[in-house]
Amino acid sequence: MAGYQKIEILIREELDELVEEGRVIDRAECEKRITECAGDKKELSALYDELMALPFRKDYSYVEPSDLEGIKKEAAFKEDGEVSPVDDDYFHGAWLGRCAGCALGQPVELWNGEGIREWYKNAGRYPIDGYVPTVSGDKRNEGFATDEKIQGMPPDDDIRFTVLALLLCERMGFKFDSYDVGAHWMYSIPYRYVCTAENQVYLNFASVDEFGPWGRPEHALEILKRERINEYRNPYREWIGAQIRIDGYAYCAAGLPAAAAKMAYEDSFLSHIKNGVYSSMFFAAFIAAAFTEKDINKCFDTALSFVPKRSRFYETALEAKKIGETAQSREELADRVINGMPEYNAVHALNNSAVCIASIFFAKGDFANAICTALTCGMDTDCNCATVGSFMGALVGASNIPERFAKPLNDTYSSGITGFDNASIRGFAMRCKAVREKFAGK
Repeated sequence: MAGYQKIEILIREELDELVEEGRVIDRAECEKRITECAGDKKELSALYDELMALPFRKDYSYVEPSDLEGIKKEAAFKEDGEVSPVDDDYFHGAWLGRCAGCALGQPVELWNGEGIREWYKNAGRYPIDGYVPTVSGDKRNEGFATDEKIQGMPPDDDIRFTVLALLLCERMGFKFDSYDVGAHWMYSIPYRYVCTAENQVYLNFASVDEFGPWGRPEHALEILKRERINEYRNPYREWIGAQIRIDGYAYCAAGLPAAAAKMAYEDSFLSHIKNGVYSSMFFAAFIAAAFTEKDINKCFDTALSFVPKRSRFYETALEAKKIGETAQSREELADRVINGMPEYNAVHALNNSAVCIASIFFAKGDFANAICTALTCGMDTDCNCATVGSFMGALVGASNIPERFAKPLNDTYSSGITGFDNASIRGFAMRCKAVREKFAGK
């Protein structure tokens, strides 16, 4: 089984992951052996299994468990207090902010920061302060969310997974596990709606004999772990995929960061490990906290309490916060974040999380400045601007999102999921509030 890429590409990408997570590995020797396989799938598969059994370096300083109990032992893990009321404006703001940020970043997804800045400069629109210009010099950007063409939030996986999270919470409340998430995917989205880690895990989940259409099997979680659903042929297991799926849980658990983090764990563990899981738990808690706590530092400290203290994410988050607080310009911020983590793929959880955290602290409560700073950094722009927009919208409310970002959306988003195309942004936000009122504290 390959999936998102042919197995020869997967195994080469696996080498990056193994080095990053501290395995004992001779990179040059592994590259040589892959080449010697000459594309033979059986030989490559055998080599892949061999690589996955490599031990960890004794001098590796990070401690990064993937199981919830292990995470709790390594983290401070603050439990929720009393459930307090949340104004409609914050629910609306979080989802409106996410849509606005996602739309801002979508036309230049995976561009580098320099290329994005040049596009705006050649369009006479620099510094960045609005949606991507359709025309820049003698070039055009044909994305659906550029300034001349945007008419609502176009379909995007960042939007789609937020819808899926709401649907799961409406059906099951806050009590579901990683198996439930996988089954929810099978019934809700087609295979071609997912990529990287989600693509590999979709195949893994569907390939397990016990996971048929006849209902939840006994010992479902034990089977999921035994089959290594989140690791098998999945070199993307610490990338950004899980992080972009969790905003709906934060909305449904508004003001309840521990509940949001726990739901994010169950979702992310299906497809990710270690820092791929921590980033999703952190941002779920960060966004959930912003609905009721308006001090960004306190939101950050609360969210970081769910992250193992000896992990790469914990270290990255603290450094990103420092960069955001001390950078004198967006350009300086972008250079410090990107140059500080050159070893990671442009879709990795760590470097993109750093972009989000640094941008939020740099903006000091200004919605537009936050999402535009994230765009300035490049990399996974639709994801990062959406995450930043989500947090900032929950923090300041829809009434404080500038009209130049809100009005072109026409209170409309599309997801590609039945019943959620050309739908109301505000209507979706109120459904999240209804779930919160039904299940919070129970």
